[in-house]
Amino acid sequence: MEEVKCFGLDVVIFVLKLMVSCASSSTVTTLANKNDILKYKYVVFSVDDDGDAELADILMMVKNDISEKLQVVSLSKARSLILQGEYVLSPKINVKTEKWDGGHSYISIIFYDCETNQSVAVVKSSGIGWTTSHNQKLAYKAIKKELDNTFNK
Repeated sequence: MEEVKCFGLDVVIFVLKLMVSCASSSTVTTLANKNDILKYKYVVFSVDDDGDAELADILMMVKNDISEKLQVVSLSKARSLILQGEYVLSPKINVKTEKWDGGHSYISIIFYDCETNQSVAVVKSSGIGWTTSHNQKLAYKAIKKELDNTFNK
C-alpha cells in the first residue's frame, strides 16, 4: 500500500514538472550601433501603439514599466529638453496573441530617438503556456525583466 502512495506522489511530481517545463518565455534586446540607451532619461508616449484591443491592459502595464525607468514628458516638453541637450525616447509598443491552441503571445518595443526618429533599441519577448492568458502573463513577465536589465545596467 505504501508503494502505491509513493508511486502516486511520483506521478503528481512528474506531471507538475512537465507542466512547468512546457511553459516558457524568451526575450531579446538589440541596440543600434554606438547607442547608449542609458543616456536617455525621458520618454514620450504616442498613440501609435499596435496590437489587439483586448490586450490594452498589457499595453498599459508595459507603459507603466517604461515610465518607472524614464520620466514621462509631453511632446512639447520633449522638444524643450532636446534643445537643452537632453535625450528623449519615443517607444512604439506592439502586443499580439495568436488565438489558436499552442499560440504565442508577443510583446515588442521599438525605442526611437525623439529628435532624429532613428531606432535606438528593440526589446522583444514572447510567451507560450497552457492558455492564452498564461501566454500573455509569461510574455509580460519576460518583457518586464528585459526592461529592467536594459535600463538598469
